[in-house]
Amino acid sequence: MPQRLQHVIRRALRSLWENAYLNSVSAGVIAATTLLFGVYLSVQFNLNRMVDTWDRDVHVSAYFHPDVPEQRRFDVRDQIAQRQDVLKVRYVSTDEANRWMQQRMPAMEGILDELGSETLPASLEISLTPSSAKPGQIDDFARTLSVTDFSDVDYGQEWIEKFQGFLSLLKLLGAIMGSLILVAAMFLVMNTVYLVVYNRKDELEIQKLVGATDGYITAPFLVEGLIQGLIGSTFALLGLAAVHRLLVARLKDAFELAVTAELMFLPSMYIAALFIAGAILGVGASLLAVYRFLSKVN
Repeated sequence: MPQRLQHVIRRALRSLWENAYLNSVSAGVIAATTLLFGVYLSVQFNLNRMVDTWDRDVHVSAYFHPDVPEQRRFDVRDQIAQRQDVLKVRYVSTDEANRWMQQRMPAMEGILDELGSETLPASLEISLTPSSAKPGQIDDFARTLSVTDFSDVDYGQEWIEKFQGFLSLLKLLGAIMGSLILVAAMFLVMNTVYLVVYNRKDELEIQKLVGATDGYITAPFLVEGLIQGLIGSTFALLGLAAVHRLLVARLKDAFELAVTAELMFLPSMYIAALFIAGAILGVGASLLAVYRFLSKVN
């Protein structure tokens, strides 16, 4: 290790020890900020996973006209099944539709008997490939279905559009809140580091008098900021793991929902992003604090 780098690291470690309280405050602010950022990432990650799962489960229900012959229905089924954007097609007869409705809603049995066996039309349940199960593509696919064979095509377009709009709004709000939290944290850490710099003003002024460059003075504080960021990110990760375990356990106790089993902890790529965010926050705040001090000295 070059001697100059060793000197910078020694100065940084000495400053961390001599100003342990202020540096602990800085690390604590970084930990709180990265914890909030981690919660946001965790929510977005699990929401995206659920949406991907729901996209795979999205299917198009195409209802035949009552006067379409049964053989024609099978021919249409086979034609649609050969399309590249179709994963599978299932034919649902009128009898199957009636049995399904009676099993799900027993109270409807009498009403169905009064209305007749042809009340629920035969249909095709069409599952699209994952790459085609997007709102715009589903809409385009539905438009290609023959209006002479089908009386109605249902794929929950309104629900899909509303849910996608909700997710977009959630991401926008999260980005705005994350930016505000980042700016506030940067301000707090910068002022805390500035106090550390100010406590060493006599030493730094002497260094300037004997010809020390701004880079020589700044380097140890950047190392301090990096260490603070990594320490803060480590505590944030531990806190995030505790929050995840408690949240999943509470959800399982409160709701008997299978969705709780799908709530996963952040993958390694997101964890790396947390550490990078903490390091950037620590180094950036330290750089601004030292620049603020040096601008007054110079």
